[in-house]
Amino acid sequence: MAVISPNTTQSGLDEIFDSSYEMDKQPGEVRADDPLFFRQDTTEWLTIQIEESQGPGDFTEVAEDEEVPEASVRTGNKTSIEVFEYDKDIPIPQRYQEASSHYGTVAKWVEDLAIRARTTRDKYAMRRSYGDAFSGVNTPDGADLISNSHTSLNGDTIDNLETGAFTPANLEVVIRSLRLQRAQDGDLASYHADGLLVPVILHPDATEVTQSELKAGTGQNELNYFSKVYPGLKVGSSEFLDSTYNTLNTNANTSYFVVSQRHSITRAVRVPLQKEYVDPMYDRRRRAFYRARFSERVYAGTWGGIVGSNGTV
Repeated sequence: MAVISPNTTQSGLDEIFDSSYEMDKQPGEVRADDPLFFRQDTTEWLTIQIEESQGPGDFTEVAEDEEVPEASVRTGNKTSIEVFEYDKDIPIPQRYQEASSHYGTVAKWVEDLAIRARTTRDKYAMRRSYGDAFSGVNTPDGADLISNSHTSLNGDTIDNLETGAFTPANLEVVIRSLRLQRAQDGDLASYHADGLLVPVILHPDATEVTQSELKAGTGQNELNYFSKVYPGLKVGSSEFLDSTYNTLNTNANTSYFVVSQRHSITRAVRVPLQKEYVDPMYDRRRRAFYRARFSERVYAGTWGGIVGSNGTV
């Protein structure tokens, strides 16, 4: 940890903040800046307009000299969402900066601020996506992110909700559902299973089921379908999906999700994390301030590319 000089400086506090903010991840931990489970984007606006898009549909056979058919591409379900602001200031009494006995106290405050900036970012990213996917996070068609009643722009009913508890057999069902999922134009979306996201309580089982050399949970010399056919399947977990920190999902400890890298759960950053030290000369009570802020929004752009199970059966 950096040592703070009697005259506290921005650089000294920044060093403490940065080392804590970028602290090593827990095994398999997924954070808001994960590029697989959250598509990363930027925005300059205070609100974002999102909409679903219907692709061109299958190609058709065309005879020689026949007019080329036009694709029926269109958009729909346009909606606007707010980009949120996150701010926190730590007041630092001037005497704390001047007395060497308080160096450690100020350093601990800044360290804690950094950790809380990261956990706040990750908590709300999960809450506005996977954490409340079955009941509170809606896609532009008005249905829950994970639902058996999505309506595509083509008019099809799309079901990306499964209910089986986490087992090898039920994981096969979820992956097959993703593989067979229709796109907005009614044809095969061609989604590949790239990520498996689980609460921490399921992380050991998920790792064993997907990465064991042989089939997990059996004493027989059987091929493990997942480790052989999907060797690149990334297994991720988050503390904010467990019931300890997720009160939004009744089945938090049993729910799990399989995603394609082409899903639409997006993190749009308006203001990346900013840090600032304000000198005590600007405060009537002679306090310095170390402050941090960021502005972003996580949202589900559509239901495509993700299948979830609440694990209730």
